[in-house]
Amino acid sequence: MNTQISVAIHILSLLSVNKEPISSKFIAGSINSNPTLVRKICKYLRNGNLIESQQGKSGYRLAQSAEQILLGEVYKLIQDEEHFAKIHQDTNPDCIIGQNIQSALDDVYTQVDQQIIDTLNQTSILDLTSKMTETVQ
Repeated sequence: MNTQISVAIHILSLLSVNKEPISSKFIAGSINSNPTLVRKICKYLRNGNLIESQQGKSGYRLAQSAEQILLGEVYKLIQDEEHFAKIHQDTNPDCIIGQNIQSALDDVYTQVDQQIIDTLNQTSILDLTSKMTETVQ
């Protein structure tokens, strides 16, 4: 798993507390990264209809309310692996464990993946930003 999921959640949280469109440069400053990474992640979020941008106007904004955007949805959009962890493939076919480890782990990992998504879906972007802004007040 990589940090792109938390960066995507950071971007969505930032957009949720700003009503005007926000530029990739501004977002990059908040996540302490570069605008290229921001645009890459925003492409995933835009393809998932979580954010929008208008041609000729600089910046991004939420395409849905922060209450509607669940973290599990973000995870599914950004996660680029089949499972939360990779399964090694180059095992010894002459070994009983080597023959079966991939399918055995695939079943377990599929269950874990669903539990991750179910847990993340208990929290919305609004829930997160409410917690963050509470600590400031």
